[in-house]
Amino acid sequence: MNIVDTLKEQMVGEARKKLASMIGAKDSDMGKILGAALPSVLSGLGTVASSKGGADKLSKTIGGMDSSTFGNLDKMLGSNAMSGGGSTLGGLLGGEVVDGIANVISKFIGINATIVKTALGYIAPMVLGSIGASFKGAKPDGAAIAKLFNEQKDNIAAAMPAGLSLGSVPEFQSLASNVANAANQAASDVGNGLGKLLVPGAVIVALIAAGIFLLNGGKKGIDAVKEKAADANRAAVGAMQETSNMVNVAADASTEAVKTSVNGMMDGLVTSLGGIQDSAGAEAAMPALKEMYSKVDGLGLSISALPDTQRTMIGGIIKSQMAKLNPIIEKVSALPGVGDSIKSLLLQLKEKLASFIS
Repeated sequence: MNIVDTLKEQMVGEARKKLASMIGAKDSDMGKILGAALPSVLSGLGTVASSKGGADKLSKTIGGMDSSTFGNLDKMLGSNAMSGGGSTLGGLLGGEVVDGIANVISKFIGINATIVKTALGYIAPMVLGSIGASFKGAKPDGAAIAKLFNEQKDNIAAAMPAGLSLGSVPEFQSLASNVANAANQAASDVGNGLGKLLVPGAVIVALIAAGIFLLNGGKKGIDAVKEKAADANRAAVGAMQETSNMVNVAADASTEAVKTSVNGMMDGLVTSLGGIQDSAGAEAAMPALKEMYSKVDGLGLSISALPDTQRTMIGGIIKSQMAKLNPIIEKVSALPGVGDSIKSLLLQLKEKLASFIS
């Protein structure tokens, strides 16, 4: 199953024309809007689903929808879910994130941001309905939602139009960083919680053993103790395996969130610096560059929290991007009239990014 293709197959013909009419767009523009909005909404929801709390929230939202409309676009277009789609999406991603996504899509496809934002609100319930339909009548829990998005992440990434990156949306970067931090905290909490769980478990087994021995005596009591000990051991092994799985999931979610932020940040730097043609342009870009440096500095905390292998992978991405960025930094620094303050900031930015490369 490819969830993007499934949604595209539904949004054709009269259904697409009706949707275009509802959002106030030309039918000829609807294809552009869907091409950018569908993977963007899915990417945003996937970021939310990469944390346990977010996945549970998505599960609850889908569980509260009318399942009879799932997979039926004509029926969905006439449902109450459509009118409340904007608030639903804002509740899941955050209003500022939705505004940021609408603005970046608007600039990318050249269509009014208000129309794009309205489209996002209408598309959201369709996406949620399609997710619900994939479970064939069963109500998905948070774990199932997280698994689905993990399986679909490559399809969603492949559907994103070349040149469009949500990582360039500051609000989306914040969302991704928050998810990464939540995932890291969850991994830490699970690891700490297991130790607390196993100690009382050992005490309970000891008390059971003493009780059985006193009541039954001799070999019979010892055999019973051995059996209880074996049960406790199996439970402990199972708990350790579950912990390992949860930590792996948390690490994967954290890595994906950081990867999204890094790619968006680097794309944003290449675009911003590449547009500077003279000293006046460099001076005008100074506030934005200072803000970008602050975000780069903050991203270092998320990168340092990753396991060694994932941190090395992120470093490789930055190294590859730096091959494009370094010549642009040198070009801007060499422009006639560019002040020392800008040159110094660019040098600090370059050194900070280089520090993330293992």
